[in-house]
Amino acid sequence: MILLIRAMRKLALRPQFMVLLVLGVSIGFIFLIMVQMSEFPQWLGVTLVVIVFTASLFGTRIFLRSVAQEEKDEDDKIRAEDARNALDPKFPNMKPTKHLL
Repeated sequence: MILLIRAMRKLALRPQFMVLLVLGVSIGFIFLIMVQMSEFPQWLGVTLVVIVFTASLFGTRIFLRSVAQEEKDEDDKIRAEDARNALDPKFPNMKPTKHLL
């Protein structure tokens, strides 16, 4: 789990989301096994759920930071493009005016 979460930092957003989805499905599968199999040791099930749940919290945090960083990079790119277009006379900076017409 630790290696999986560490590897998430280097992944793109879609694979990060898939990792979180797998973590969620595995929590559900562990619950299903615990309920259906009476001989399944309860301490093992609780330990697995705690480990996977804790890993999913860290994975969600990494995913949300990646989303925020991608949005910030996109905003910076747009600002740089606007600044370049403001200096270039071929592409005037078209901003909405407060005319009624």
